[in-house]
Amino acid sequence: MKRILALALLFICSAPGRCADGAEENGPRIRVAISLSAPSLNLKTSARIYAQEVKTGQKYLLLENAAYEVRAAGKGIAVAGQELSSPIKLLASDGEERIRLGGNLYKGDILIKATPEGRLDIIEYLSLEDYLYGVLPSEMSSDWPLEALKAQAVASRTYAMKFINPARDYDITNGAEMQVYNGTNKINSRIIEAVNSTRGEVLKYKGKLITAFFHACCGGHTASVKSAWGEDVIKPLYGVPDPFCSASSHYRWEYFLSSVDLLKFIQSQGSTALKIKSMKINQKDRSGRAASFRFTTDAGPKVVQTTDLRKRFGTYEFRSTYITRIASVKGGYELTGRGWGHGVGMCQEGAKYMAQKGKPYKKILRHYYPGAAIIDYE
Repeated sequence: MKRILALALLFICSAPGRCADGAEENGPRIRVAISLSAPSLNLKTSARIYAQEVKTGQKYLLLENAAYEVRAAGKGIAVAGQELSSPIKLLASDGEERIRLGGNLYKGDILIKATPEGRLDIIEYLSLEDYLYGVLPSEMSSDWPLEALKAQAVASRTYAMKFINPARDYDITNGAEMQVYNGTNKINSRIIEAVNSTRGEVLKYKGKLITAFFHACCGGHTASVKSAWGEDVIKPLYGVPDPFCSASSHYRWEYFLSSVDLLKFIQSQGSTALKIKSMKINQKDRSGRAASFRFTTDAGPKVVQTTDLRKRFGTYEFRSTYITRIASVKGGYELTGRGWGHGVGMCQEGAKYMAQKGKPYKKILRHYYPGAAIIDYE
């Protein structure tokens, strides 16, 4: 049976801000949104953890090997029946123990804030380098060549630093919409080496950090940031030929789209069609990706953006906008394509095969981000 234990008052500071959370680590720090607008939080402790009211500095002790439910309570936060003022921080005790939330271990301090809607925002505060220990094994297999892991470390560090902004409540989220981070569960010696050996290195163009996008597999040519999202293009994100990822299992794919589903989609886009007569690529970008499709229907032609089509049918099976063939088959259309992901920036599969061929990580980065300088952030 789950044990819910009461909090123990550890001590009260004489004034807010006087309770030290420990010495700040060297280098930039980052705030990662672990969960936003969560209904509650189940916290399991393997060691002693402190819950600290940020406003008052009061610290309360959460006992080891215990389970606690954390939820919003009015304008405050309830922990094991004790209402604390929002926000609170969860602070790990001394030693190597970490805070476990939802099955993941987190190295940093956890801020929990009650929202006006009666839910919880959960944000981790930690050093950028510690954050990268959790990003790398989530974004690239730790079994891949070390030089590819180093390239990923520099790209991920650059990407994260681009979003550090003290004016916001947090800097970055932990999902695939930015870069995946699942705490520090999967750290091993190769991940540590990849991060530590590139410590502080970032990509800059004309003195400014670039948004160092990356993706699984480009299919032979990386995409321009302009064609992918309409953003202003710079040389490092213009798109380059890539012969390195051709051996990847993600290099080619096929996907069937039924006429019924396609008709519903174009109707949702404003078409009054009742029948689709044909489907073809309307426009391509310079990398060969389909920017838009043109449908011939009983109500006339209808042009739709490929990115909208992928969003509707899902990015797992409809793997990219790099379409090489459209075949009319019974009940719909079969698409043949190349690559997986948006195609901008570093192709992770290409980086893997470049590293296998003996290319060092800086050469990998210079291939995928041409013109970018690899320098220390300090």
